[in-house]
Amino acid sequence: MRTSIKNFRLNPKSFSIALLVLSVICFVPFIHRLGFYWDDWPSIWFLHFWGPSSFKEGFSVDRPLLAWVFMLTTTLLGESTLGWQLFGVFSRLLISLTLFWTLHGLWPKQTARVAWITILFTVYPGFGQQFISVTYGNAFLVYSCFLFSLGTMIWAFRKPRWYWPLMVLSWLTAAFSLFTSEYFFGLELFRLVILWLIMNNKDLPPWKRVRQVLITWIHYAIIVVAFLIWRIFLYQSPRATITIFNQLRLNPFSAIIILVKTILIDFFEAAVLPWVRSFNLLPVLNFDTVIILTYIGIVIGVIGLSYLFISLLRDPKETDGTQESEEPASSKKWAIEAILVGLLALAFAGWPIWVTDLHIELIFPWDRFTLAMMPGACILLVGVVDLIAKARWQASLFLAVVAGFSAGMQFQYRLAYRQDWITQKAFFWQLIERAPGIKPGTLILTNELPFQYYSDNSLSAPLNWIYSPQQTSRKMSYLFYDIEARLGKGLPSLETNLPIHEPYRATSFDGNTSQALVLFYDPPRCLKVVDPVLDTFLPYKPNHIPEALALSQPDLIQVDANPGARPPSSIFGLEPQDWCYYFEKAELARQKGDWQEVANLGDKGIPLKKKFTKETATELLTFIEGYAHTGQWDKAVQLSARFLQATEKANNIVCQTWDRIDQNTSPTEDRKTAFLQIKSLANCQFP
Repeated sequence: MRTSIKNFRLNPKSFSIALLVLSVICFVPFIHRLGFYWDDWPSIWFLHFWGPSSFKEGFSVDRPLLAWVFMLTTTLLGESTLGWQLFGVFSRLLISLTLFWTLHGLWPKQTARVAWITILFTVYPGFGQQFISVTYGNAFLVYSCFLFSLGTMIWAFRKPRWYWPLMVLSWLTAAFSLFTSEYFFGLELFRLVILWLIMNNKDLPPWKRVRQVLITWIHYAIIVVAFLIWRIFLYQSPRATITIFNQLRLNPFSAIIILVKTILIDFFEAAVLPWVRSFNLLPVLNFDTVIILTYIGIVIGVIGLSYLFISLLRDPKETDGTQESEEPASSKKWAIEAILVGLLALAFAGWPIWVTDLHIELIFPWDRFTLAMMPGACILLVGVVDLIAKARWQASLFLAVVAGFSAGMQFQYRLAYRQDWITQKAFFWQLIERAPGIKPGTLILTNELPFQYYSDNSLSAPLNWIYSPQQTSRKMSYLFYDIEARLGKGLPSLETNLPIHEPYRATSFDGNTSQALVLFYDPPRCLKVVDPVLDTFLPYKPNHIPEALALSQPDLIQVDANPGARPPSSIFGLEPQDWCYYFEKAELARQKGDWQEVANLGDKGIPLKKKFTKETATELLTFIEGYAHTGQWDKAVQLSARFLQATEKANNIVCQTWDRIDQNTSPTEDRKTAFLQIKSLANCQFP
């Protein structure tokens, strides 16, 4: 048994098991606590109300072939958040295995190095949108299809007996991936480099080698030209506009300088900064012990197992159970070749970004452009390390450490997504508690929402799902607009009676600024629907909310909606009954004029809030009025004092609140005493 264990080795076929283990360690912990993000929401909304066939119309405006991919996966996975997250891990594993198979065909004698490239590709830390699982789970399927096209082309040369079947399969999958998503258009041109490397084994002079490469590539060139004609002339996409030619025409020198600068920065952003940034441990230290220990476990686990896996990896042709040995000169030759291949892969991959005047940035949503640059970044890193390292074990140890901390970076992303999901669920629960119904056709205006992986556009889907659960029409009943993002565009200005039209793939919204509800959500503050009468002096309002205040119409809230809006429990879980639950219910009761209910909610909710800050103290104002209107003057005065202690320069809003109380309550001795106390506390001037 000892001998069997000692001689145990992994071969390229069984490497998939090793990669599965690493993927589980890297991506699965806490995955059950994640949900839907960004473009996932519209996809799941379409699926729920109109079924998989709705994607044909939904993607008809930009990526019609992608609809068929979504139709397949949504039919299988439905609306399960956990199912989609597991699918995201599966698709990431699938593309990694496809890359390994492809590169092993390109460099059949470099099994260990190809394995390192694959491991780094699997945990690549520059792409932080893995957990937008509906969108990128499907994107990775298309990406796998493209890499499969490269692989079948390579193996067609390695297996001459299967040349034509493999080449035909390569052409078909190349056409499908290119026409499905333009993200990988640049890598399609990189195919020329791959062909040049494959022809290296043939005893051909350079000019014949070039000729053979071009002859082989001509079939792919036809696909590329057909795609360009289709995209530019027959099917113009609204996603991006090619601007480089116009810039070169107007100012060639300046355009070239800007382009070169952008390319160099993007090279750094995609191929250097992600690895360096993954060693930043400070964000993890802000979490509790369980999170920190999990992070440490992931990092150490990936370091140890990846190093072990590579140590056990051998080519099936080896009979002595050892890694292939080679001369140092041969090793350095491969390293130099890998560096050149990595640089060229990065250069080709970036052109769809650069010609449309876009750029890479390692923040959401711009890090999505690293997708096509992932192979080049990983090949380049392994090549550089292999060139510098004096011994194979040194290179393996260094790459194992990089892989470990990159997996840790993916865990950090997962923590951010988890927090975003918690915050988003709290937002919708509070909105429902404050507004059990909203009049159809209402525009929801807000600003500075605390979500990292969402947009106003994506949040319109769950908004309509919740408030229009029986939707059959393709006309949306509600629309979210982030004022800062939309002002001067879809939202011409913050004036009344301006028509609003927003296309939303297979649906659209038509409304008017005269039917708008203004709100903001700024945790730890609870969601606040602003009232142009009551909230004029409300402090700490986000940008643009004061200017939009006059547009807000709380009367659009259907206070007695029966049944009230409820989110899908399978996605949002149970309703939390925290401080914000009682605050939102109290705001609704105040709008109804049910002051006794406001006071009752205050008795239950206020003890849950141990401390009020200058921002959150304004949430006491509703309860101050509730206690005053129900004759509980001592409680009203005590809350006013607590409010004034928590925040500075708030006398105006306290006096405004008590002035309303003065106008709407009857004189009593207790009332008179309360007003004298408030005059002393806040220097209010009452008649």
